[in-house]
Amino acid sequence: MMKPTSANERIVFLDIVRGIAILGILLVNMTFYSSSLQAIQMQIEQWPGIWDQAVKMLQRIFVDGKFMAMFSFLFGYGMILFKERAEQKGNRFGRLYARRLLALLVFGLIHGILIWFGDILVHYALLGFILLLFHKRRPRTLLIWAIALLLLLPAVLVATGAPATPKLSPETAARVQKMIARDQLIYGSGTFADIGRQRFGDWVMSFFNQITFYPQILGLFLLGAYFAKRRVLHDIRAHAGLLRKLCWWAGGFGLITNIAAVSLPDQPAFAGAKSLFTVLGVLLGSPLLGLGYIALVALWFKRSPQHSPLSLFAPVGRMAFTNYILQSLVCTLLFYGYGLGWYGKVGPAAGLLLALAVFGAQMVWSRLWFKRFSIGPLEWLWRGFTYWNNPSASATKSAG
Repeated sequence: MMKPTSANERIVFLDIVRGIAILGILLVNMTFYSSSLQAIQMQIEQWPGIWDQAVKMLQRIFVDGKFMAMFSFLFGYGMILFKERAEQKGNRFGRLYARRLLALLVFGLIHGILIWFGDILVHYALLGFILLLFHKRRPRTLLIWAIALLLLLPAVLVATGAPATPKLSPETAARVQKMIARDQLIYGSGTFADIGRQRFGDWVMSFFNQITFYPQILGLFLLGAYFAKRRVLHDIRAHAGLLRKLCWWAGGFGLITNIAAVSLPDQPAFAGAKSLFTVLGVLLGSPLLGLGYIALVALWFKRSPQHSPLSLFAPVGRMAFTNYILQSLVCTLLFYGYGLGWYGKVGPAAGLLLALAVFGAQMVWSRLWFKRFSIGPLEWLWRGFTYWNNPSASATKSAG
């Protein structure tokens, strides 16, 4: 008779998924570190070379939105795990988790305003307080809310016929080009103060842009909480059938819609279909493909949990918070004027290689770190804010 996944295996598996998600997030964020926010939002093509276009196409199909969806799913899953541990120790979950979210909010503000404008932590903290309202709800209720929220934005866009790709007039395009040139000058060669002012403006713009996607993020939080209450990833073997279905159906739908969105030609005859598949691919297909990735990793890990090569990702995921911030520190030093000033000089192909190099270094340093310490440095601080006591003691309490 097969034994269920042990507690240690389960923790390692979740760390593996977090580590893989951190890699995918870096692949996406590399564009935002090195390019003008205006160029990205308005979809101004800056790298027409064949290799850059190939990497960009593959990233749109397999990377964009998928790994952030995985991370959002894990955030919701993690809330239920945190609740279970808190209640086992006789702690008041609501108070502890609210303190944890407040600490995350502070870290996110520091990250977004002082390091890199594309921070996601502030949004996770704010939405985490809404997620907290659902911690007592039954799995079925969580699932209904998750599906409704994930369908909300794509349904509105499809119903209203809103175009997925902005169409710019020549005058608007000219203004955008001037803004791109200004970003290039400030980020690429400006002083720390100049970059700080520009970064704050971009952070404000990014903050309000991200609010549009709050239903998607909260839906993924709730979906993760549903899976945690169903204990799907607590016992992978017992839920292998469900995970296979997710791999085929969720992953398949996500892959098809994303391929269609990228492959359909930009011609008037295909405009309606391309807009439809772009909306479905970005807002629905990407989260589903991210869910398919989690299921695929789980099924692979189940085959040999003690000797899986996937375990190489575990140290990075074990301190995902630290590594997420570290990516911003390293990459802004590479691209911004107070560092090497590579801003605007690295296209998608070179950015892919650079991202892999940075992540490879993170794999090495994370492994070395855990030979001496039991918790990541920012995780240590975060735990200290949460428990208002010695983080080392808190780490001991929750070990295993």
